[in-house]
Amino acid sequence: MRKLLKFSGGILASFLLLCLICLGLILSKVNTSVAKDHKIDTILVLGAKVKANKKPSHIMQESLEAARLLTQKNPQVSIIVSGAKRTDEPISEAASMKNYLVSHGIARERIIAETKAQNTAENIYYSKKYFCGKTVVVTSDFHLYRALYLAKRQGLKLMGQAAVTSVDVPLAYVSYYSHEVFGLMDAFVFGSIS
Repeated sequence: MRKLLKFSGGILASFLLLCLICLGLILSKVNTSVAKDHKIDTILVLGAKVKANKKPSHIMQESLEAARLLTQKNPQVSIIVSGAKRTDEPISEAASMKNYLVSHGIARERIIAETKAQNTAENIYYSKKYFCGKTVVVTSDFHLYRALYLAKRQGLKLMGQAAVTSVDVPLAYVSYYSHEVFGLMDAFVFGSIS
């Protein structure tokens, strides 16, 4: 019994250490942004939940606003919005994002909607054919490390722009970051697309 407890304790300690390492990696990118004078050519905005009214969720709006600010500094940039329609969503994430950007002054012809991607690795995989020149991936601050890691697994070197996450209930951060820790572990094991 003592050996079993010791073994279980070792497994638990190793798991907690892995969680802390993943959290540290995630936190290492939460303040990442593109330099103000850096010229970019393409922006990739990663999808998130679409609300029942077809509007982007709060998290997605934060990413879209971060992308919109980049377009103001880089008026020539093209924008890729990526995300499929899930069973619980009225339209694809890409369509919702495109509608939002158009309604906020971005010309429709500047936006490419990629509607096949079901996850972050696929967002990058299906969007990379549209990359031209220097490309920035825009996503939630807690998600940026994983996005850049998955891009690197696909042989891509992308810049990142973290969209600052704001919440009404501080416990939401616990949910976002714990989900991201497990997502990053999954990316380390299963993150490539063959």
